[in-house]
Amino acid sequence: MKSLAKLSAVILPLALLTACANTAEMEALKGSVESAQSTADSALVAARNAQSTADTAQRTASDAELAAMNAQKAAEDAQAQVDACCAKIDRMFEKAMSK
Repeated sequence: MKSLAKLSAVILPLALLTACANTAEMEALKGSVESAQSTADSALVAARNAQSTADTAQRTASDAELAAMNAQKAAEDAQAQVDACCAKIDRMFEKAMSK
């Protein structure tokens, strides 16, 4: 019985130390989880900001493409007018030379 009392006198402090160690480990784990959650939240905010920036860039690119298409059409219309004018001048010149 005496050895059982000695054994329990050793086991009880060990059990208490183990419980304290587990509590400390749990607190450390909780801190790690909270840190990871904070990092994930920051990454999500950054991703949303990047998506917003990409959406704005896409709209800007679409607007630029439309402006370029309009400029191309205006240039083609101007070229057609120049060609018509040149043809008219050529006809006038040929008519004047034939007299």
